[in-house]
Amino acid sequence: MSVTRRVPALFALATVLTLVAYPTGWHVHVFLLANLLFAGLVGLDVLLTPRGKIFHLQWAFKRSDNLYFKAENDVGLYVHNISKHRLYTEVLIGMGDAGRFFRTVSSDMVHYLDSGEEKLFTYTTVPAKRGQFTFNEVFVRYRGVLGFCVKHITLPYHASFKVYPNVRDLSKFRLMMQKSRLLPQGDKAIKTFGVGTEFESLRTYVEGDDYRKINWPATAREGKLIVNQYRVERNQPVYILLDCARPMSYSVGGYKKLDYAINAALILSDIVNQQGDQAGLLAFDETVTAHVKPGKGAGHRNLLMETLYAIEGNRQTADYAGAFKTLCDKQKRRSLVFIFTDFEILEEAEELIANMAILKRRHMPFVVFMENEALSAMAAPTSRRENRKEYYLRETAEEFVSERKKIFRKLNAMRIPNVESTAENFAVAAVNRYIQLSR
Repeated sequence: MSVTRRVPALFALATVLTLVAYPTGWHVHVFLLANLLFAGLVGLDVLLTPRGKIFHLQWAFKRSDNLYFKAENDVGLYVHNISKHRLYTEVLIGMGDAGRFFRTVSSDMVHYLDSGEEKLFTYTTVPAKRGQFTFNEVFVRYRGVLGFCVKHITLPYHASFKVYPNVRDLSKFRLMMQKSRLLPQGDKAIKTFGVGTEFESLRTYVEGDDYRKINWPATAREGKLIVNQYRVERNQPVYILLDCARPMSYSVGGYKKLDYAINAALILSDIVNQQGDQAGLLAFDETVTAHVKPGKGAGHRNLLMETLYAIEGNRQTADYAGAFKTLCDKQKRRSLVFIFTDFEILEEAEELIANMAILKRRHMPFVVFMENEALSAMAAPTSRRENRKEYYLRETAEEFVSERKKIFRKLNAMRIPNVESTAENFAVAAVNRYIQLSR
């Protein structure tokens, strides 16, 4: 229990009355009488104010029963005042150690509750971590009937929440797909290698067409160059290989790289299904930790969501050879494979390149790297005068950036498409490339 600001004000008033009565000689009596009176009011308030289980609680959600990573989620709690008094009530959610993963954006958790009234207390929170969290208690503070004391009670109330990857932006990506255009990132078209296609029709040759598509029998018959026109095969498997090892465990802007990659995986799989293809998932670090066969439909989307929300990274070295071999064993049909990964040291990238041949023999791989934004910023030239420490830091950063570019050139030489993207645009980069490859 504690007291309100009214109590210090009362005793300050007692002091003023004592000073006023000082010339009369009654100041001692006034001081004692005023303090006893005010102390009695506080004691009476403590006695009159009910205690114990005078509130009933019930969780409520404004939008959905799920919370979403890195998105504003509105959470509510119905509080029912079963006492006979009108109480000024404040509610706090006991999150324990999980509290550090939730940032409160706005709160409406203080209300007057009349006797028998039930009211919704709400707050908006932004989770910074995926997974399942359990809140075991609710703290309630309510002001006394006379307004002099504040009583505190802890109510045991078990509630479990799942924080899923953020799907709030899916509608934006779906709209872009319906309009058959790329997302706004300024990417140029890239050459595709080995994409499965189906014959669609014949048309007249135009400058720039691939000579290998010329239909010679039709050309001889028509007396002009005729080419085959193809469309990309639908219902093709599209796998997402999600690297959960050490390089993806570092943070960018307060969130782990892995969380950005998981959001991108969820968005890309949804777009793949919207296009009529089948989306599959394989997550790995030093071992394969999750596998979802290619599929589509609402049930498959929910399975992907449940799988992705529970994925945890670690600081081990990724076993690319094991992951690629597992995929080739499980998926016999040629597939488009997106690899979401990154590297901090050249040895990790060299390991990826050395084992890429395993995957390329059976599938069409595409690598999406997450840019090291801090490294890029450090390597950026500056016009101001640098001290010795800043100069050496920039030189070292430039060397690392140059080595990263060598890795990209090696992949290009192997005819393996790849792209480097910032964490914020990771989903955009993946979807753009899928659109380009599936046209």
